[in-house]
Amino acid sequence: MSVLRLSNSEMSTWRRCQRKWWLSSYRRLKPAMPPHPGSALSIGDLVHDALAQYYDPDVRLDPIAYVQNLIDEDIAAMPMLEDDLLKERDLVTIMLEGYFEWLAETGHDQDLVIHGAERMVDVPMTPEGDVRLLSKLDAPVERVSDGAKLALEHKTTGSLDKNLEGLKLNTQFLTEHLARFMADMAQGATAEEAYDACHGILLNQLRKVKRTAQAKPPFYAREDVPHNIHELRNHWKHVMSTARQIQAATARLDAGEDHQLVVPPNPISDRCPWDCPFYKVCVMFDDGSDAEGAIEAMYVDHDPLERYAGAEAL
Repeated sequence: MSVLRLSNSEMSTWRRCQRKWWLSSYRRLKPAMPPHPGSALSIGDLVHDALAQYYDPDVRLDPIAYVQNLIDEDIAAMPMLEDDLLKERDLVTIMLEGYFEWLAETGHDQDLVIHGAERMVDVPMTPEGDVRLLSKLDAPVERVSDGAKLALEHKTTGSLDKNLEGLKLNTQFLTEHLARFMADMAQGATAEEAYDACHGILLNQLRKVKRTAQAKPPFYAREDVPHNIHELRNHWKHVMSTARQIQAATARLDAGEDHQLVVPPNPISDRCPWDCPFYKVCVMFDDGSDAEGAIEAMYVDHDPLERYAGAEAL
């Protein structure tokens, strides 16, 4: 039996653009060059990883020193990017220094008990086991003041008030919560016990600004993103719907059907240039250009699930 190990990233890519899914997940391609220093993805990954190390009770690394060491390693490996890497280091350092000043002023962390570190979950979605949900779960925390049990999720953002009303619809948060819920049930918990172990996500937001005199606060915020049992059960249905669509498309592609018929593109002119690593070659698949030659020159094979390799299981 072929098993689909499904991550939120793959599901999001499928919903956003099936051609992007075909290139990234089915053909297992990624750009030969990593995200450019200073890009939203690069900054977000650096801040997230630094804070994950800090909030791990068994590690507790200084996040600013962690960033410095990583940037030094990147400069040694890519000296041609030194100027951009130093700019990224300076921005991330300012963001983190301000973050700890904000914590000292507000006492937010003093109201939290950290119960663990980031962990990986690989849990069956069906009795047959042909679909498994794969997720990295952020640190489980409990808020002393009200007893809320949440998962701390770090995010960098351009605006703290952007899309706040849509946070409960965020599929990453729903999927992480669902994965934690199902993992507890797989270990013998009842639905009520599994839900009581985690009520949702505690979103920890850091604005991507240098906090100059011209920049207007606030620069940091935390938001509860709770999901009730009905939302989790319905999201299971959403995940399974996406899984069945991906399985059907995979079977058709494996049988040799034309990708143009199976996984058409979904271009959005003002979004594709910044959110798709295949933007430069996408139109080449449609206009008669040598798309495969461009793919060979600009992309490399990779494991789409590599970020989960070696991660400690829940």
